Amino acid sequence: MDRRRSLNIWVMTNEFHPNIIGGLGVVATHLTKSLSKTGMKVTVLCSSNSGRLAYSNSGSSLRTVRLPKDLRYFNRSTRSFKAAPVLRAAAANHSGKPDLIHVHSTEFAAVAAAAGSLYRIPIVYTCHSIASEGIQSPPGKNQAKLIRTASRITVPSRWQAGEIKQLFPGSHNRITVIPHGVKSMSRQSKGSPAKLLYVGRLISSKGIEQLIKAIALLSRHHKNVTLTIVGSGKIQYQKYLRDLAKKCGIAERIHWVKKSSNDAVQRMYPSYGTVIVPSKKESFCLVALEAMANGVPLVSTLSGGLKEFVDSRNAQVIPSVNSPAIARAIAERLTNPEKTRQRLIRARSTAARYRWPAIAPRYKSLFLKLRKENLH
Repeated sequence: MDRRRSLNIWVMTNEFHPNIIGGLGVVATHLTKSLSKTGMKVTVLCSSNSGRLAYSNSGSSLRTVRLPKDLRYFNRSTRSFKAAPVLRAAAANHSGKPDLIHVHSTEFAAVAAAAGSLYRIPIVYTCHSIASEGIQSPPGKNQAKLIRTASRITVPSRWQAGEIKQLFPGSHNRITVIPHGVKSMSRQSKGSPAKLLYVGRLISSKGIEQLIKAIALLSRHHKNVTLTIVGSGKIQYQKYLRDLAKKCGIAERIHWVKKSSNDAVQRMYPSYGTVIVPSKKESFCLVALEAMANGVPLVSTLSGGLKEFVDSRNAQVIPSVNSPAIARAIAERLTNPEKTRQRLIRARSTAARYRWPAIAPRYKSLFLKLRKENLH
């Protein structure tokens, strides 16, 4: 085998442009496209929203195989794609023998294991977060399988690495920390400082309940404060949050937007004056980095992986996840324009270090190393 030839990798992700639900899809899309631009040959196996198998070729270096989540390709009880039909679909695409499998989504645990065994190649699993439904849930079991079978586990933060080491003893020597990247942005926020934006899943660990109560506290002294919440979650929890806003007397101050495409969210940033990240835990938090790149002042906790790129020099820090602390942090941002201006300068500098052209080569270096080891 010619070691100098370009890498041929298969990327397995449930989300890929334009079918993006959250941060996983954003990362999988931009990282994969960045790698293909370095000369790597990439075939993306991803889910299809059309209900049919579809192939596309974005050029000689990037192909996609979109798989419907029907009984032919997907097992609903295990919430995973079926190995045999997916591998047949990949073969029909003339993708060639891969040098490496790169997995983003737990739905591809069985396919990755089968491909790794069939082709005798390394598997890299990028763990975006620990399965939220628990280790005994179908996604949790799929994740455990990926962690057991992966040659290398990449994570976006040291905090996430610690979480995996604790849950999966013996995995520590296979973990590599590579942060997520961000697209290069140059826009400056023109929104009113009191026009607040939250983007993310609607789950309790995101601190949304405390944020809503904080808006109620703020509204006593800042009459023009408003909050837009962009995201989705379980219907029951969404209803609880809306009822909470009514109970707090601020329903008219909160605008609810169902989860929008990443492109739509990027267009929203410049019209807001502040992005709020009140999370109790985050494996990384791409939204915080996107705010920095878009020139929007950030008010954020330092939970989990956030503290690895967010600090008091580039953001207004929320010291603890309770409504008075969140309200005070937002008020500090609103009443200190000069401090905010200085933080925006540092935030843009921070975001520049995380641009995809700087992050993607770290993955390519890892892939080349694993291929070399696999050849011996």
